[in-house]
Amino acid sequence: MLTIVMTLALLALLLVGLVILLLRFAYRLWRKPGPGRAARRSMIVISCLLLIGVPYYLAERYERQFLLARVPVPLEVAAVEYRLEKSWGVGFMPGDNETGFVVYRLTSESAEWARNQGSRLGDKLPGGTSKWHLSPVKDAGDKDWHPYDHDPQMMSVKRTANHPPTIQEYLEKYGFIIPIEDGRDAEADQAIQSEGSFYSYGLGGSVTIIDPIRGKVYFAYAG
Repeated sequence: MLTIVMTLALLALLLVGLVILLLRFAYRLWRKPGPGRAARRSMIVISCLLLIGVPYYLAERYERQFLLARVPVPLEVAAVEYRLEKSWGVGFMPGDNETGFVVYRLTSESAEWARNQGSRLGDKLPGGTSKWHLSPVKDAGDKDWHPYDHDPQMMSVKRTANHPPTIQEYLEKYGFIIPIEDGRDAEADQAIQSEGSFYSYGLGGSVTIIDPIRGKVYFAYAG
C-alpha cells in the first residue's frame, strides 16, 4: 500500500511540474512583443480553455457512464432522482469503507415494459432468475438484509427478531451510515417489503432493486 501511495504522489508531483512549465511557457508567449501579438494571445486563451475543459468533460462523461451502468439492460434511465455516496478513507484504496444510495427514474417506455413483464421480468434481465429474486425480502434469516440479528448489540436501532427489511439496515452493516433524505428510503423499503419488485446482489456489497410499479431502480451498497 505504501508503494502505491508513493507512486501516486510521484505522479501528482510530475503532473504539477508539467502544469507549471506550461504556464511559464504561456506567460512568456503572452508577454512577448512583436507582430501577431493579439492572435498569439487568443491562441493561448483557447489552449488554456481546452486544457481545462476537455479533461473536465471527459471526467464528467466517464462518471455519468459509470453511474448509469449500475442499471441493468435493457432498462433505460430518464434521470437520477437522488444520489448520496460517501467514502471513509483515501477514496480509491483497498480497505476504504464506502456507503451509497442512488435512485434512478426509468423512462416511461422502459417502466411500462418492466410492468408488462410481470413475474417474468427476472428472465429478461442479465443473469436471469438465478440472479434476480422476487420481493418481498424475508423478515428474518437473510444475513444480507439482517446482518446483526444474531448480535442485537450491534444494531443502531433496537429491532424485534422478525422485522421488515429496510435500506437503512442494509447500509449500516459495517457501521458507516449516511443520512438519506426523508422519504427516499421509504420508497425503497416499500419495494422490498411488498410483491412486484426484483432485487439482485452485486459486487462490493451492493444490491440493485427494480421497482416496476413506481418505475424506479434503487442501488445501494455498503462495503
